[in-house]
Amino acid sequence: MTIPPIDTQRSIAKFLDEKTAQIDGLIEKKRALLDRLAEKRQALINRAVTKGLNPDAPMKPSGIDWLGDIPAHWEVLPVKRVAKLESGHTPDKKIDAYWEGCEIPWVSLNDTAILREADYISDTTFKINELGLANSSARLLPARAVVFTRDATIGESAITTRPMAVSQHIIAWLCHKDRVIPEYLLFTIYGMTGELLRLTNGSTIGTIGLGDVKSIRMALPPIEEQKAIIATIAAEKSKLDEVVLQIHKSSEQLSGYRASIVTAAVTGKITDLQ
Repeated sequence: MTIPPIDTQRSIAKFLDEKTAQIDGLIEKKRALLDRLAEKRQALINRAVTKGLNPDAPMKPSGIDWLGDIPAHWEVLPVKRVAKLESGHTPDKKIDAYWEGCEIPWVSLNDTAILREADYISDTTFKINELGLANSSARLLPARAVVFTRDATIGESAITTRPMAVSQHIIAWLCHKDRVIPEYLLFTIYGMTGELLRLTNGSTIGTIGLGDVKSIRMALPPIEEQKAIIATIAAEKSKLDEVVLQIHKSSEQLSGYRASIVTAAVTGKITDLQ
């Protein structure tokens, strides 16, 4: 390779230090903006699932710290009263026959990223087969189950769009149709992040026992009010998601520009290094 004179090397290094610092500063500002938007999103959901949409509604104490005061006509009750609790299992990995020709979607901790990023999950990282399902305590759950992680990264959640099984690290709630809408339960889980972390009891690994899962309570409005809250959250989330998407695109462009500046400078394509 061609090596420029030492004075030119120093000029290139100084130029790149200044330029990359400028670009890195812009990228960091965008990251900070993303953090603020995430906080705004969380506050929006928390407010909607604990206070409702009517700011003038009479309120009452919920008796639960994370809920605070709630609309007087809402109920406070364990989630297990309005949705059936399910968990799953992992077929024996030492038996190859359980992992051949697999077609049954199987939600596991390997799907944490999609559970974190999306409201719905339509496919999974790993699948199992009928034989593996039959020889484990897992079972095929119907579509529109609300699933969330109870180990490692706690509370990452989504709604299944088709029948799926889950691992023992995943909780699934099957909503009673006349009591709670899956999207409303999903948003409630989003809103109780702090409560779920509290239930880990300071565990360094991070896990919530089934006993604690069964004790989780929620504030429940009537079905029609749930529908209105879901629509409002979805509309506001869509606006925020669009802003987040644009910020990510801008950050990627800045990162690409940074790389191109470095390449151009060290290959002698930039002659003005001032």
